Amino acid sequence: MCISLLIVCISAFAQSDSSAVINNDTLKMKKESATTRVTWTNRTDSIANVYQKALMLVVAERNKSLLRTRKISSDVYSLRMMLPPTFYSSSVYQQFSVGDPAIYADSNLIRMYLVNNALAQMYVNSPGIVNKTDEQLKQSGTIRTDVNTSLTTETKLSDKVVNVDLSANVTQDVELVTRKPNFWKFTGSGSLQFTQNYFSDNWYQGGENNYAVLGLLTLNMNYDNKQNIQWENRLEAQLGFQTTGKSDTHHSMKPTNNLLRLTTKFGHKAYKTLYYTTQVQVQTQIVPQYESNSDNLISNFLSPLNLTVSVGMDYKFETKNKKFRGNVYLAPCSYNMRYVQKKELAGRYGIEENHHAYHNFGPSITVNCYWQIAKNVSWNSRAYWISNFNYTNIEWENTFNFDINRYMSAKLFVYPKFDDSSHGYKGEHGYLMMREWLSLGLNYKW
Repeated sequence: MCISLLIVCISAFAQSDSSAVINNDTLKMKKESATTRVTWTNRTDSIANVYQKALMLVVAERNKSLLRTRKISSDVYSLRMMLPPTFYSSSVYQQFSVGDPAIYADSNLIRMYLVNNALAQMYVNSPGIVNKTDEQLKQSGTIRTDVNTSLTTETKLSDKVVNVDLSANVTQDVELVTRKPNFWKFTGSGSLQFTQNYFSDNWYQGGENNYAVLGLLTLNMNYDNKQNIQWENRLEAQLGFQTTGKSDTHHSMKPTNNLLRLTTKFGHKAYKTLYYTTQVQVQTQIVPQYESNSDNLISNFLSPLNLTVSVGMDYKFETKNKKFRGNVYLAPCSYNMRYVQKKELAGRYGIEENHHAYHNFGPSITVNCYWQIAKNVSWNSRAYWISNFNYTNIEWENTFNFDINRYMSAKLFVYPKFDDSSHGYKGEHGYLMMREWLSLGLNYKW
């Protein structure tokens, strides 16, 4: 439509000034009968071509003057030249505008002027390649959709604070209180496990009805100044009882778990996770224990009592997700003492007759680790080795925890041990001993 408008304007211009563009060869007079009629006949390219050449000369001169006066760089204004050929009405409007673009102070306007001139030339020379208009582009929409609705913000806590006049003078003395950071951390866990067994009188394998209860308590008190000092303290108590039934007529109940152990470890950082460490461990029983169908005492409080004092290096390790962590303690020099309060128990625990204790020295290794196997399954392990080159003591405690919920859990305890310090420990498998139990009960951590 705009091109048609351009041709109409060109025709009007040609009629207003015919002396400049009309050739004498194009005007012919014909007379028919008594009426004389003048007919104007043009060649199809005479007027349009002349006007087109004139416009191109004007455009070329303007572009030259702009390029001489200003430095034009490629930018977003040239984007229309890269897109599919489109008819932009602004290009036609510019051709009929009045004014010299060279006076524009804005270089962006100059860029737009040059692009419009190039597009106008394309419309005249190659109108067949133009298949879209800017009006069609506007109707197709844009990539971005503007949100006209107003956005509301949540009320901040600071907006609800009552304004306080801080300009008033403070007449009272202000006391500055300095508090030291608390480097102590207290944790613990406790559980109460129950077991019940029932056998009918004619059970093919035989058996005795019994009830069992097991209490476990672990307390941790650790100090860490986050620089170079660590002090770890751990108290463990295990006490369990089981009804005896017909197997033991002297005792209605007997202990199944009987342990009291205190471990304290002081370390000074040597390098990253490596510490110079001193460890003291004390282990004994809580209640007395007797042989079945007899009043012969097997063990009692402080009978025996094992004391180990060692000096060495402690290496701590931990994965990035903290699901697997622990430490390895190597002590090249360890002092070990075994003590019995009652002399009659001395021979049972490798102590000379009529003596209360023995002392020896040797290296020791302690490995503690924790592994969170699954969300509700974890494994605690303690491996211990000590030797004085005359006897060897190896312990490996494994506790598997199966958490049902926050307050209920099942526990599997496996405890192999090797100790050749006493001939009384020798059994069917030599000096290798084994203990295991599985229970279900209440559990709580803090």
